[in-house]
Amino acid sequence: MASSTSCLNLFVLSFLSVLLITKSQIYDSVNGAVFPITRDLSTGQHIAEIRLGDSPEPVKLVVDLSGPLLWFDCSSGNLSTSRSLISGSSSGCVKVDYVGASSRGDQNADCDLLVRNDVVGITARGELATDVLSLGSVSSQGTVDPLFACAPPLLLRGLASGAQVVMGLSKAQISLPSQLAAETSERRRLTVYFSPSNAVVSTSSVEEVFGTAAARSLVYTPLSTSSSGDYLINVKSIRVNGEKLAAKCPLSAELSTLVPYTTLESSLYAVFAEGYVKAATNAKSVAPVAPFGLCFTSTSSAEVEFPAVELALQSEMVRWRIQGKNLLVDVGGGVQCLGIVNGGSNRVNPITMGGLQLEGFVLDFDLGNSMMGFGQRNSFRPEAL
Repeated sequence: MASSTSCLNLFVLSFLSVLLITKSQIYDSVNGAVFPITRDLSTGQHIAEIRLGDSPEPVKLVVDLSGPLLWFDCSSGNLSTSRSLISGSSSGCVKVDYVGASSRGDQNADCDLLVRNDVVGITARGELATDVLSLGSVSSQGTVDPLFACAPPLLLRGLASGAQVVMGLSKAQISLPSQLAAETSERRRLTVYFSPSNAVVSTSSVEEVFGTAAARSLVYTPLSTSSSGDYLINVKSIRVNGEKLAAKCPLSAELSTLVPYTTLESSLYAVFAEGYVKAATNAKSVAPVAPFGLCFTSTSSAEVEFPAVELALQSEMVRWRIQGKNLLVDVGGGVQCLGIVNGGSNRVNPITMGGLQLEGFVLDFDLGNSMMGFGQRNSFRPEAL
């Protein structure tokens, strides 16, 4: 009993060590950086703060799990004397060639590139730059000089109030996790945990951030190859209340923090909606409340247990289960809507898993092995000795 209690205490202390990091700092962890995250209530976006350049004030950023790079509104008043633009002939410009980087035919010119705001779907041309990113307090010795894009102010549309930066966390060479891994020569790793509060993003492993027990509790699935650097997983089948839907599988699913709810391609959504209404026998369908397509009220005074949704991944034995708070949105008046919506027909991937479905899950992106581990934090158990 004493050994079990000791293990539990070690896990709790490991978790609290992450939560006690102040929002205005980025601390060095064992092999990477830890970014405390909060959720913006009005947009559902996940927010962090960094110190970029020689300004003593931190800047507010939006976390974009599938974003290819770090980009910043350089005209926002946060002037930095340490900032410098990258030339079109540099190796840094070559790294971002996939996002439309160019020197416009002049090797002495600055390196231009295309920057996209995926919240509202707009693209503009920016300039590749570098500056000092502090890992810790302003006086800390821990600094790096990452590449990022100076983007025009129009790209701030749709971002949480006060946000001036978007931090891309994708597999792309120029994403911040990739650049930090290159600085330390460590295997590329990304640990993500989202919640309404006390969330965290880290370039360290799950074991370093949450402890050994948490790391051993995760289930792993392969990451699919993507030229864009997005995090994609294969879905072998979709089940509602245990019943497999008649959907054409396998399907590709993208993980996104900029989309608040899981979106399905129109034909897939039609199959899903039909199957879910059929399975929800204890609930009454009511007029949908935008942006949702399926809304219900209870047919009795008792609390309704809504059917769970399961995504079978590389095999039927490995399933991502979506239920409860990860599935339902209370819109008031006794009405609950499914946080899975119709994403239209013009989609790159038929499934995009949104922020609601990612909350409460610890995600381990082991990029060296092209694997992703996932598990709900409340399912962790102290390790056996």
